[in-house]
Amino acid sequence: MMRRVWIIPVGLLASACASQELVHFGGTLNPVERPSQTVACRQAQPRLDAIERRGPDFPSDLVYYLFINQGTNIRAVVMSYDVTEDGTTGNIRYGGPISDLDNGTNRDATLPAARAIADWTFAWSDAPGARFATGCTARFDFTLRQ
Repeated sequence: MMRRVWIIPVGLLASACASQELVHFGGTLNPVERPSQTVACRQAQPRLDAIERRGPDFPSDLVYYLFINQGTNIRAVVMSYDVTEDGTTGNIRYGGPISDLDNGTNRDATLPAARAIADWTFAWSDAPGARFATGCTARFDFTLRQ
């Protein structure tokens, strides 16, 4: 009986770690299985037309963090994603140095960036070839206007 009690929390913890909402801790939003035929995003770019690409709604405390840390190198959130055959995005994950996620504000900026990418849509051209692009990146730069 005691064994079952310990298995349940471990199972809950494992399912929480696999949660899509943990992209800001190094997880993946909108996980999709990659097909056997894929193409690198750089090679796919001429065949992809962006249809919808809205920007993220970053938290307001990000401005305070940037102002206080003007001398640091953290000036952007870099995300990686794939474009599926139907033009939606999947496998959205943080693409910068994982150590940047040690900062709570930078972590908080990652989830809105991932959610924005999740809404992006693309159209594939009629050119032949694989229709699943891997390793696409998006960089959301932060600038302070003076």
